[in-house]
Amino acid sequence: MLIYEYPFNETVRSLLRLEYLFKRLESYLNSEDPEHHLTAISLIFDIGEVTSRADLKSSLLKELERQRVLLNSFRSEASVNAEALESTITEIEKCLATLNQLVGKPSTILNESEWLSMIRTRLSVPGGTSPIDLPSFYSWQQRPAQERREQLLTYTPSFTDWKSTSNLYLKLLRQSADFYDVSSENGSFQQMLAGKTYQLVRVRLAQNDLIPEISANKHMLWIRFLHSSGNAKPQAVTTNTPFSLTLCNL
Repeated sequence: MLIYEYPFNETVRSLLRLEYLFKRLESYLNSEDPEHHLTAISLIFDIGEVTSRADLKSSLLKELERQRVLLNSFRSEASVNAEALESTITEIEKCLATLNQLVGKPSTILNESEWLSMIRTRLSVPGGTSPIDLPSFYSWQQRPAQERREQLLTYTPSFTDWKSTSNLYLKLLRQSADFYDVSSENGSFQQMLAGKTYQLVRVRLAQNDLIPEISANKHMLWIRFLHSSGNAKPQAVTTNTPFSLTLCNL
């Protein structure tokens, strides 16, 4: 089963990108390969750029606070799982507190490192991090993997709260609705949204060679399925395609 996601707004789009970047960073940091650690450095730069956006921080704080207030209103409901509710509210309050306490841009520590600045400058040049261009970096790559990993981790503490907060928000968003089974007609699917606000569309497919091309606004959701051969331009599907769909909103 593959799940494809489509964000309705830029806040969710940025958080999905952050999730992707954090997963890749963890994977490359855990590697022993020095070339993978170069990729990890590039990912650290990318995460620094995304998390330094003031509008993203304010939007995330606003959304989490709104969700906290909503969940607080459920405390008097007898049908609600009180233990799960309190656990979720505690998680939200913790993330709100830590994110509020972050001062300045998370990328500040990256910008203050002359070593990282030297690497960042050369990353934009094809082959610019080769031993002939950056002999000092080549020398660093010969150090033990654990030593390299520990040094890179010193540049990421400001990202920890961002990771936990964005992961919590996306978890709550994905859990806000359940999948239901639908089918396209001749490879195309439309659903009227009647002006209702959603934040995320999720499409679950059993066929790994199908790609959903998704577009949506507050009035309509449109999905067109394409067949991927792997080495050619995806072709439009012309048969009925069963799939699962969920529209998420907090």
